[in-house]
Amino acid sequence: MGGCLQVSKNLETIIKAQIELENSIINILEDAARCERFISAPNNKNCPSMYKILETYYDKKDWGYHATNKMVLRATPKQMTNYSYAIDLLLDIKEDISDDPKFARQLLWMKANRYSMSYLGKWFGVNRVKLKHIYRTILAKLATKVRKNYKFDKLNNFI
Repeated sequence: MGGCLQVSKNLETIIKAQIELENSIINILEDAARCERFISAPNNKNCPSMYKILETYYDKKDWGYHATNKMVLRATPKQMTNYSYAIDLLLDIKEDISDDPKFARQLLWMKANRYSMSYLGKWFGVNRVKLKHIYRTILAKLATKVRKNYKFDKLNNFI
C-alpha cells in the first residue's frame, strides 16, 4: 500500500515539474516577443523620414509648442536575456521534436506574439483544435529536451 502512494507522489512531482517547465518556456517566449517590439529597427540615417523633416520645422515660437521629451520604451536586461534564450530554444527545435521544424518555430513564435488559435488556424490552414494539440505536443517535446540539455536554478532561469 505504501509503495503505490510513493509512486503516485513521484508521478505527481514529475508532472508538476513538466508543467512548470512548459510554463517557464511560454513565459520566456512571450517576454522575448514583448522585447522584440522595444528593440529599435535599423534605419538609414542619411535619408530623413517625413517625421524628421516635420520636426526640423517645429519652432518654439509656433502655436502649441510643447517642449516635452518623447517617451522611449526600452527593453530591460532581463527581457534581453530572455530574448537570447528564446532564440536558443527555437533553434533547439529540430526533426526530433517536429517533422517540420520551421512550422514548429513559427507556431511557437506567433503564439508568443499573442495571436489567437483561430487566427493561427486560418494562417496555417489547420483547424484551431488540431493546431492547439500540435502546439501542446511541440511544447511538451521541447520541455523534455530542455530538461535533458539545460539546467534551471530556483528562480526558473537558465544557468
